[in-house]
Amino acid sequence: MKKSYLAVGFMFAAVAAATVGCKCEKVCGDACETACGAACAVKCECAPAKHVVLIGVDGCGARWIPWDVMPNLKALRDEGLYTVGRCHRPTASAINWKSVFSGVSPEIHGFTKWNSSSPSIEPPASAFDAEGRMPCIFSEVRRQAPGAYTVSLFAWDGIGNCHNTNTVDFARYYGGKGDEYPVRDASVFAEGARQLAKKPTLMLLYQGGVDHAGHSHNWGSPEYTNALAQVDANLGKFMTVLKGTDMWKDTAVMFVADHGGLGTHHGGVEDIRVLEIPFIVSGPAAKGLRLREPAMLEDVAPTIAALLGLDAPESWRGRAAVNLP
Repeated sequence: MKKSYLAVGFMFAAVAAATVGCKCEKVCGDACETACGAACAVKCECAPAKHVVLIGVDGCGARWIPWDVMPNLKALRDEGLYTVGRCHRPTASAINWKSVFSGVSPEIHGFTKWNSSSPSIEPPASAFDAEGRMPCIFSEVRRQAPGAYTVSLFAWDGIGNCHNTNTVDFARYYGGKGDEYPVRDASVFAEGARQLAKKPTLMLLYQGGVDHAGHSHNWGSPEYTNALAQVDANLGKFMTVLKGTDMWKDTAVMFVADHGGLGTHHGGVEDIRVLEIPFIVSGPAAKGLRLREPAMLEDVAPTIAALLGLDAPESWRGRAAVNLP
């Protein structure tokens, strides 16, 4: 059954003048208000980025990436920071995507299955915020930068359970059958390109077709490689639009996956080809930064927070994967 996460009730007007997460006192001094608003006479340079685009590709194992047929992803890698990160065991989707958004490992967030929609293991009380929810990167942007506009677009409904969609300004699930993933994934990127007109502070673009190809035809099969090539083609079109906007100069693009695979499986397979995932931080806002290794998936949310100049919640166990200047 198709689910709808269209967050109509959470649509807010984008505040073009808002600066996200600035530690204003470092630059502006007493002349600046707490949100670095109109009273600030000096441009804040505290945060490297004003916009972050997070591209998540389910099942995109680092050792399975055919760089020769993915020129757009290769450009992100070569022009930015790249490392081979690792996911958590069991190497299943919801377990690892929950870590991506919540900044903690499965032992803390409690997701234990590929399709977990709620914790199977009770998280510690310290993992919840004052509103009784586990903080995710979207809820932290909402809390710390209320004038920011956020977008979440995904082609697997399980992603909606891995982050707080009620704290996203525009969230949409693209449902359908497994063999319809090429159209569903392309729709995610197409809507993402349209959303750029609103200058989102944080945008998620999730792709599900690569994982489906792996389960249907084997990781590393021609069909799997073709699915990755389709992601790259979608990425190329999106990047062309993004680079044509005035927000590009202040943007960081991250690219991660939740797991790799072997044969047609991944969840219970003990193999490095299942465990290793790509971890890319690129774009103009990543210039001059250094990568901290090794990188884990719970480092994604703290990395986004650091790029935007936001404070990481005390409950997050991950760390920023970039060293800020």
